[in-house]
Amino acid sequence: MDGDSPKATVRSRAQETAGAGARRESAVGKDRSDIATITKLELYFAVRQFTRTMRRFADLLDYDYDMVMIFFAVVESCFQSIIPLGGATADRAALEAAYLDSMSIGLTILAIGEASGIPRETVRRKVKRLTETGYLATLPHNKNIYVPLSTLLDKAVVDAFANYATDIDQLVKNLQYYSRPAKGS
Repeated sequence: MDGDSPKATVRSRAQETAGAGARRESAVGKDRSDIATITKLELYFAVRQFTRTMRRFADLLDYDYDMVMIFFAVVESCFQSIIPLGGATADRAALEAAYLDSMSIGLTILAIGEASGIPRETVRRKVKRLTETGYLATLPHNKNIYVPLSTLLDKAVVDAFANYATDIDQLVKNLQYYSRPAKGS
């Protein structure tokens, strides 16, 4: 520091710090490249799975993506209601009665709008169409919108969910493959 100005000393220390930081980032960046690749693959496969699922259900619902989102919002709610029935071995009529008696089954028009981000009036019109086609129904005691068990067991709906499950399985296999340790590591 003998002949150096204070500014030169500060600049010199900043350059040293920047150089050390760049070396650390380079080492960390090398480790992050694998993570970045996995993250990009996860994103790609997640988007691909999402678009395939949306198209499959759009096939069922006249390519009306608002109806697809509404259907999914109601299906999610109904799936939560049937989780307690998971191991039931009762006949279909008994299962349907237990399903309909569930206090948490279905959603209101307002709740569907909040869950899907679709305006309430649009939800009301689309729910009317989905009800007319049998994909949704209204509970008489509380006016909640729900997915009838007959719809959940309909072959086209079951096939769409089976394909969704296959896509998820493939997503998991791909992620497991690409996240495995490199040979020789």
